[in-house]
Amino acid sequence: MKLEPAVWFDEIVKTYQLISPHIHHTQLITCPDLNEELGGQYLFKPESLQITGSFKVRGALSAISRLSEEELKRGVIAYSSGNHAQGVAHAAKVFNTPATVVMPKDAPIKKINTARELGAEVIFYDRRTESREEMSREIAKERNLVLINPYDALETIYGQGTAAFEVINDTNNPKLDNAIICAGGGGLAAGSCISIKHINSDCNIYTAEPAEWNDHQQSFEQNKRVKMDVNRPGLCDGLLTPTPGEIPFAINQHYGVSGLSASDQMICEAMSFAFNRLNLKLEPSGAVALACLLAHKEQFKESRTLVMLSGGNVDEETFSRCLGQASD
Repeated sequence: MKLEPAVWFDEIVKTYQLISPHIHHTQLITCPDLNEELGGQYLFKPESLQITGSFKVRGALSAISRLSEEELKRGVIAYSSGNHAQGVAHAAKVFNTPATVVMPKDAPIKKINTARELGAEVIFYDRRTESREEMSREIAKERNLVLINPYDALETIYGQGTAAFEVINDTNNPKLDNAIICAGGGGLAAGSCISIKHINSDCNIYTAEPAEWNDHQQSFEQNKRVKMDVNRPGLCDGLLTPTPGEIPFAINQHYGVSGLSASDQMICEAMSFAFNRLNLKLEPSGAVALACLLAHKEQFKESRTLVMLSGGNVDEETFSRCLGQASD
């Protein structure tokens, strides 16, 4: 793909101006105790407090806002483990277009119900035996719908990049040493790179993943897109994308992104830390960046580090089980 960083950043600025009336401006928070312990400043971006409970609504609004009147009349379709589905359902409501979402049968019931409450038609697939991409393309063709990609499209990435763009605008000192960004398909990391690197060319950016689903980390190390076994279990339902998206991977490689990962136990510890120290309720996928910070404390000592807390759509059973497993 053609690398156009300046154009990409301009598109993120334009996108933010367009979608900002339809999202929450999530305010940065810090933890004084952690700052003192590690001798630095750690900035948390709580997208768990976003409309629909995750950053995904930013990309959905960005993509749907770019559709023509004719496309809006036809309607949209998306595939998602849950958060993108909710984002698309909300964005479809904003732009008055019908929405269909393809979700795994084992998606958290909270995410399924919210997508339906927002007016979307939900169609289920089996993530171990069926391809959600193929199913969505077939339905889109049959019904003449527009496919809204969750991460592997620039128009979605521009929206995801508005979260980091807010960070740059919200602090008197935009200088960052590091940024830790959760990664499923890689769209949030790619969008964050575009926003952050425009101001902080020396900032080290890391993807954050569960240790058992670290396809980004392996892909960066091998300099090619690695595919995970879709049959392996995973605590983080929102990060079970088997391979990095083609466009996000190209952007993240261009910016020299590295990968971090954390165990399921550390993710539970991060959820407990967020609940007890930051007063935030995170889903496992939304806590992975914090888990990577806690798992690699020495690496981030005495630094100014941004940590994306990407989502908070978790059912009570999973949340209670994770907090019960944590030692904190």
